[in-house]
Amino acid sequence: MIDISTQFIIIASVMVFLIGVSKAGLAAGFGSLGVPILSQYVPPILAAGILLPLFVVIDTTNLWNYRNHFQRQYLKVMILGAMVGIAFGTLAFGVVRPEWLRLLVGIIALWFAALYFFKAFLPKISGKMPRQYGFFFAIVSGFTSHLAHAGGPPARAFLLNQNLPKSQFIGTFGFLFACMNWMKVGPYLYFGQITWDTIKVSLLLAPMIPFGVYAGLKLH
Repeated sequence: MIDISTQFIIIASVMVFLIGVSKAGLAAGFGSLGVPILSQYVPPILAAGILLPLFVVIDTTNLWNYRNHFQRQYLKVMILGAMVGIAFGTLAFGVVRPEWLRLLVGIIALWFAALYFFKAFLPKISGKMPRQYGFFFAIVSGFTSHLAHAGGPPARAFLLNQNLPKSQFIGTFGFLFACMNWMKVGPYLYFGQITWDTIKVSLLLAPMIPFGVYAGLKLH
């Protein structure tokens, strides 16, 4: 039984709303904040289990909203990479310490943010990365996504480097993470991260999804 408080419900509801906004309209990084914030109230493993069904619903909604705005050429290589990363994440479950993972995600985010920033000043040096590189970025993304829903930075950095129009960027990003999150459901059930108790909490927070998605689409 998960012991939840009124404060948890309020914080988690705001978090789900912001995740809906970011996924539907910005492909921004609010999703990566979900586990650390909810972990202040419930164990990290259960926090991830509560969020995954909500991510699945939001990302599946994005498949419809951006059904005509995604790049198959990137998805072909990135989905394969994500499968490898999720496989590694499944094997590493319970072995990788949370602080190591947070450090890895932070380094990745800072590194790719720096590359994107300096590209504006060094356009001749910082060229467009080959499409095949997306496979390796997606491996890291799948690994960190499986363990802590923190797979956004590497995938986002690679797709930003491709200079896609904003709708194609969000559509491709959303399609990738819809596939990734569906792939994570099986391992989460196997390891007991998704239980009837976590599903009850997910259902309690689910009404915030349409508000977040609607706001994100309008913001986009």
